[in-house]
Amino acid sequence: MTSDFRLPTIASPPASGPASRSNTSASIALQLLRPIDAQMLDARGTAKAEVISSTARAGQFELLLRIARSDGFPQAEVKVTSREQIPSGTQLLVQAVNQTRMLASVQAAAASSAPLNAPLTRLDPTQFPADASLQARVLTQQVIENGAQQRFALLARIVQGAGVGSTLSLVSSKPVEPGTLLQATVGSSGELRVAAPSEQLRQLVVSLGLRDSLQRQASAEPLMAQLERITSAAPERIQPAMRQVLMHVSTVAQLSTEAGVAQAVKQSGLFLENNLAMLANALKTRPGGTEMPAGQAAAVQLPPLNKVLALLAGLATPPGVEPLPGADLKASLTNLLLNLQQQIPAESRALLALPPGPWQKIPGIRPGAFPLPSRVLQNMSETPDLGSLLRLTAALLSRIQHHQLQSLGQSQSFADGSSQTVWQLEIPLRDGQQFNHVQVRVQRDDAAPSKKTLEPIPRWEVRLAFDLEPLGPMQAIARLYKGKVSSEFWAERPATLNLLDSELGRLRDRLLAKGLSVGELSWHQGTPPPPRQAVQQNWVDEIT
Repeated sequence: MTSDFRLPTIASPPASGPASRSNTSASIALQLLRPIDAQMLDARGTAKAEVISSTARAGQFELLLRIARSDGFPQAEVKVTSREQIPSGTQLLVQAVNQTRMLASVQAAAASSAPLNAPLTRLDPTQFPADASLQARVLTQQVIENGAQQRFALLARIVQGAGVGSTLSLVSSKPVEPGTLLQATVGSSGELRVAAPSEQLRQLVVSLGLRDSLQRQASAEPLMAQLERITSAAPERIQPAMRQVLMHVSTVAQLSTEAGVAQAVKQSGLFLENNLAMLANALKTRPGGTEMPAGQAAAVQLPPLNKVLALLAGLATPPGVEPLPGADLKASLTNLLLNLQQQIPAESRALLALPPGPWQKIPGIRPGAFPLPSRVLQNMSETPDLGSLLRLTAALLSRIQHHQLQSLGQSQSFADGSSQTVWQLEIPLRDGQQFNHVQVRVQRDDAAPSKKTLEPIPRWEVRLAFDLEPLGPMQAIARLYKGKVSSEFWAERPATLNLLDSELGRLRDRLLAKGLSVGELSWHQGTPPPPRQAVQQNWVDEIT
């Protein structure tokens, strides 16, 4: 992948651009069409905005504003009316007067710090710190003739994030239409990284999926406890599906062995879709391993997905038995969900899945959250019934999906040939008479191949997060590179820290016995910093 955008080392703005607007304009009264939109402003009731469209209607003008929010939430679009016409592209500073009215003052098109005739060609680290995100709208485009390679000079105005109102001079290897919204971040060396359009779409899909699944998810413990209590009294038709889900619960003894951990990871549900694709391909392969002709392969009819999932759930294996591809927790949960839906009338099902109300604020979610907080659904009936069981099953499926999206959002390949792959999952656990879970995050970093190392050795990092008695909340981090392992443990309880201190020597001896070179082993009180993402995460390389 090659760079699509960059900040030039020497200013080279296009010859023409929108003229600056006077910043001495008087305030303009705006009427909100929806009072709820007043919540889009910050605590001071102010925000920067851009006019997206202006339409004359009934003797006044209906404006669509894009609000640049300073609280980390995604930008929002708000409809207002005005007695004065404000052209599209105008930058405003809006302030709430009450729940239905705002005052807007027109800002200079490029602010005093960055007029259009002097766009930014370097990013000041004090104004644009590393990892800062921003959005910029392309104003103009001009072709740059450079021998056989054609490039394009762009002017883009920052509309959200660091340096709102500033203008950037960019060079692109591809044409970018004026009006295009660019997603970008700042690298550790002050370079700007702009996501390719296809990557922007992927980010949007992942972000929306993360937000939706986070709202609907809940931990495994309530479901497993309810299944154990009511399985024998449930309708006979759904009892097998309930028992199949419980078969995927691991034990502490199982997770103390290599084979047990491997099986628990395979059955976590993280790989269901990939395993289903493998099964579909296997059906199109001859017994000898050769592929069928295209016509015959296309004629192969796969059974309906609900039939496949029911079959896979029926193949669930107890601890200690190698699982079949696709016979995992997510398949069993989906099969249970389908069985429960058949037992509950449609009108009752509709009442069980009420979406969040319009007044509920939804946080912006980005890949990298670990561990995922535990969550219990509220307003559940104290008397277990099929309705509450359906909600708990759907919530645990959403939690698995959230881990899958977190894995997808953090896995990427970079322009230099390096890559980062993340697997994030959760293992349900039986801890004595209680149910619990262990969260796992595995990260593999592969350096770019070079003449000296055609197959670079990957770096591995494994994180575990759990809350088991009597240890309390704990996280463990292990890193492996070139046969050398280091590890750190984080806990909150003093007794657990004392136990860790006494056991580190024994851990070192066991690692040495495995033939590993052992680096630093340490313990700490509290919680560790979040996983460090590659600087290039989700962005195409840009060189200043």
